[in-house]
Amino acid sequence: MAGPEAARPLPASGRQRLRPRPRLMFHVKQRRIPGLLALSVLVLLSATACAQAAGARGWAGAVQENNLLLVSPSGGHLAAINRDGSQAWRFPDFWRIADGRADNLRAIYGEPVFSADGRVVFVGDYNGYVYAFRPSDYQEGVTAESPPAASLKLNGAVIGGLALDAPTDTLYVTSGKRVYSIRASEFAKRIDDRNASVRTAVLFEAGDDIWSTPVLEDGKLLVTSLDGGLYALDPVTGSVAWTFRAEKGLASTPLVTGSTVLVSGFGSALYAVDADSGSLKWSFSASHWIWGRAAVDSGTAYVADFAGNVYAIDLGSGSQRWTLDVGRGPLRASPAFLRGTLVVGSDDGWLVGIDPSTQAKRWEKKLDASLNADLGVAGDQVLIAPSRCVRPDPDAERIYYTRVDPVSGELQGTEAIC
Repeated sequence: MAGPEAARPLPASGRQRLRPRPRLMFHVKQRRIPGLLALSVLVLLSATACAQAAGARGWAGAVQENNLLLVSPSGGHLAAINRDGSQAWRFPDFWRIADGRADNLRAIYGEPVFSADGRVVFVGDYNGYVYAFRPSDYQEGVTAESPPAASLKLNGAVIGGLALDAPTDTLYVTSGKRVYSIRASEFAKRIDDRNASVRTAVLFEAGDDIWSTPVLEDGKLLVTSLDGGLYALDPVTGSVAWTFRAEKGLASTPLVTGSTVLVSGFGSALYAVDADSGSLKWSFSASHWIWGRAAVDSGTAYVADFAGNVYAIDLGSGSQRWTLDVGRGPLRASPAFLRGTLVVGSDDGWLVGIDPSTQAKRWEKKLDASLNADLGVAGDQVLIAPSRCVRPDPDAERIYYTRVDPVSGELQGTEAIC
């Protein structure tokens, strides 16, 4: 079977079953990897009949902002959880979108962002729309009518998250092969006036689709593409300051640490690129695809691959410090390093805490829900975003897990959004 260049994967969770699918397997080092990886190799991202049949399911990472935790517990929904575990709101369920074609979200893959004043949420969807809405417009048990929300149609699926540059009032969104710049305040005005003019421009077009979130760093907008390019763009004009070209498609969101940009994707390699010139500092070869961002701590970059391995790599030289076969299925999500523990989540639904000094597993938990969303950090907890609500035991109520203690493995969650 051809590699990822021959068949580009539709982002999908291997555990959610919306309809029957053939059971397909993919060989990696004589090991069979089911679910997400098999589907990824066989289904194209573009809106073909096959993609429509397989469906998009989303894996947006959790975002904590304004005492709210934002998660996407199912397909095309964004839910906000209060600190006490209650549900604050759910989009688009409680809102009214003027454009009827936009009111059915398909899947949220990228993390949403708040406006500079914290009043407006911007989020993109696999259906190619970007949305803006005010959470304060809805109050549980008080709001009689659905408040309005704004939408803006772009040219392709929005897979990566959004980036907001508050000083220039610019919202950056990747859609299909393009990078768009949107005047954020004008888009927010469309909430109350569906005909409000919104300045929108195509800032850049890559040679293939963009699945990553654009990153603003030191006056440059960094973007990766499935064409294998890491592009440093002028955030105003879109002109290319420099380009780094990998052998295969790049899918990860760039991670900037010091003067180094770390990127990875379908070439089974992690690349360290000079942030000023775009020249290659070093590359590290893994056993399989590295889709998620690295986690960096004390001069070490930690990455996970689709074969289920975790690697510790010297950030200065690119040499391997250690590797561990976690043995719990494909690892798509970005790992998290917190309180001396490396935490990884697998497509098979396992959370694992690893002691980086000994490579021993400190704990592991089975959630019975795919963990393909990037792990995050909030305070002394690791944020997680499983693919669905689960029952801790057959007689228990369903719960959506949102946090894990990195040292003990203790889980926290809520029943409110299930």
